[in-house]
Amino acid sequence: GEEGPAVITFVGPGGGDFSSEMTYKFVGEGRGDLAMVAPHRMYWGRIAGVSAAVLVLALILAVMLWPRPATTTTTLLITTQPPTTPTPATTPPTTPAPTTPAPTAAPMPSAPIAECTFWGDPHIQTFDGGRPSFYGEGEQWIVRSQEVWIQGRYMGTKFTKGLAATNKVVVGGPFLKGHVVEVGTLESGELTVDGQPVLYEAFPPPKHNLAGLGNLTYSEQGELVDAAAGIWEKRVVRMDLPKNVTVTVFRWKNYIDLRVRMPRQLDQDGSCGNFNGDATDDTTEAIQLRIGARVAPGELLFGHRAALHFTPEEERLLETCAPAHKANALKVCSTMELQGPHIPGQMKPCLINNCLGANEHALKYAKSIGL
Repeated sequence: GEEGPAVITFVGPGGGDFSSEMTYKFVGEGRGDLAMVAPHRMYWGRIAGVSAAVLVLALILAVMLWPRPATTTTTLLITTQPPTTPTPATTPPTTPAPTTPAPTAAPMPSAPIAECTFWGDPHIQTFDGGRPSFYGEGEQWIVRSQEVWIQGRYMGTKFTKGLAATNKVVVGGPFLKGHVVEVGTLESGELTVDGQPVLYEAFPPPKHNLAGLGNLTYSEQGELVDAAAGIWEKRVVRMDLPKNVTVTVFRWKNYIDLRVRMPRQLDQDGSCGNFNGDATDDTTEAIQLRIGARVAPGELLFGHRAALHFTPEEERLLETCAPAHKANALKVCSTMELQGPHIPGQMKPCLINNCLGANEHALKYAKSIGL
């Protein structure tokens, strides 16, 4: 058919020869049909964007601040910086689990303490309960051990017919680190430490400190060894010494009574016995056989030996000793010369001890035969 008249038609970019153009003409306020009107701004998109950002930030803070369990925590650090050596993870300090303390070992029981007592001329009760008597004069071991040394001097008096009573005691040995304490009768006035007088102030004097090793006191206090001595005013020296050793000396006019309290020591023996739990081997004869009739040469704690005497009454007492008993005593005392051959006149005191040592009342016996 025949073509109609041509009209302007949109044929796509670059396909035609014409382009459209729109113009607007201002004809006066209120006279046209078009106007300049600003469109409403849309805030909802912005609000949504800000809200999303706040939510993301809140989630990040919640993850970072969420309480961590008490275990090892590794923190992952996201960064745009070049990779660096990672920081070693650290373990937060934890409270150590309670531990049960190791059981405390029970303390070792203290060694049992026993006492040995001397009274009169001199009657003795050993640590084991034996009852020897030593009537001969001279220096004798009361306690001899590795550490503790106690010696006594037994001397006769006119009141005992020459039979010995304890006249002085001396304490020394390694446990006192070379110090020596001597206590004598009231007549002698001897009360010294290392040869120097102590406790001589107005009675009762203050206690004396023994070089930090123990204390000496001098008072009226102390349980009597011999109740018969209670008629006299008491003068009591108490020595509190190392190794739980306590020596209490009751000073009378011309003799002393004595109490020794202590635990057993190594290699112990003496007039107080060997502290072995057996009283039967604490006889006068058995003790002298073990340690000798006198303190041996080189072992004397006293400054000198006393001169020995033998009274007519003692001579007569020896005459009453049964022949067989006396012969045995001679044999025993002869073998003891090795303990101190330099001590003059030691044989007769040894014989007195062996003949009369089993008799706790030799003085009473002496008086009964008219001596």
